[in-house]
Amino acid sequence: MSESDAALELFLHWLREGHGRGFAVKASDGVVTASDGEFTLAVSVGSLVPVEDERWDAARERLESQIADGLPARIALWLPPGAALPSEEPAASEFAEAVRQAAVKLGPQERAHVPLPIRIGLRKSNSEGSVMTATGGLNPHWATFTSRVQGTFDLDSRVLHRLPESSEHLEQLIEQIVAVAAEMSDGEVREIETIDAWTVQRLSGDNGCTIVGLPREATDDIGLAVRRNFRRLLRDAVPALREAEADVRALLVTGYYPRIEMEGATTAMRGYDPTSYSGVDFVCLVADGVVKPLMQAPESLLPWAKAAQPEA
Repeated sequence: MSESDAALELFLHWLREGHGRGFAVKASDGVVTASDGEFTLAVSVGSLVPVEDERWDAARERLESQIADGLPARIALWLPPGAALPSEEPAASEFAEAVRQAAVKLGPQERAHVPLPIRIGLRKSNSEGSVMTATGGLNPHWATFTSRVQGTFDLDSRVLHRLPESSEHLEQLIEQIVAVAAEMSDGEVREIETIDAWTVQRLSGDNGCTIVGLPREATDDIGLAVRRNFRRLLRDAVPALREAEADVRALLVTGYYPRIEMEGATTAMRGYDPTSYSGVDFVCLVADGVVKPLMQAPESLLPWAKAAQPEA
C-alpha cells in the first residue's frame, strides 16, 4: 500500500464522517474514480515533497515488512519530519514490536503514538541570568523554561521531532528539565530521557504497514519545497480533474509535519491564484493521519446538497 492509497482511504473516511457519503473506489488509473451509487467522485493524489531515494526506500520497505510480520491489521505509520528510520538491532525489532502492540488496540482510522526512547542534552554555561535556549523539537517552548531556571542553559532537543498530543506530557517534561537544571553546576552536561512520538493509525485490511515520511535531508528546506511542488501539483492535476466525468472533484496532497496545526500548505495556497484550482470541490491536506480541507466548495453547492433542494 502506497502513501497515496493511505491518503485516499482517509479522505474517503472523512467524506463519510463529514458529509455522509460512502464512496467506493471503482478505478485508479491516473485520476481515481469512486462512486456512492448516486454520484461520481474524481480524485488526484500527490505528495508535497516527492523524493526519489532508492536507499531510503529500501530501508523503509525493510521496516514496513518487519512491522507487518504477524500484524493482524493494516496500518499507516507517520514518520516525524527529520527523524531517521530505526535500522540497527535490537532497536528496529523493539520498535516494530511497539508499533504492533499499539496498532492492535486501535479501531479503524483511530490514531495513537508509539514512543521511541530518546535522550535530550542539557548544558549549564554559568550561574548568571535566568535563560534557557533550545534547539530542536522544544525550541517553540523555550520561553516556558527561561523564567524558571537559575543560570544560563543550552537545551539540545534535535532528536525530538514530535511531541505526544497530550499537553500533560509536555508539562511533565518541562518540570523534569527544570528539576534537572536546578541540580547542575557550571559547565555540567546532563542527558534527560524522554520519547519521540510516532503516529500509528489503523486502516482497513488485514495486514500490512505503510510508512509515510521522508529521508532526513529532504526536510531541511521543506517550506520552499512545499511551495514549489504545490504549485506544480495544481498545474498538473487540476486540468485532468476538470476533464474527468464526475460530479465531485478533489485534490489530495500528502504533507509531512510534526502536527497538522504546524502545516505550511495553507499559507502556500494563499499565495496562488484561485483560478488555478477553480472547478475543484475539495483541496485537502493529509498529514499525521489527519485530513484538513484547505479549500472546499460551500455545502450548498455540492451535488448531494443541490439534489436535495426543491425545484423552483
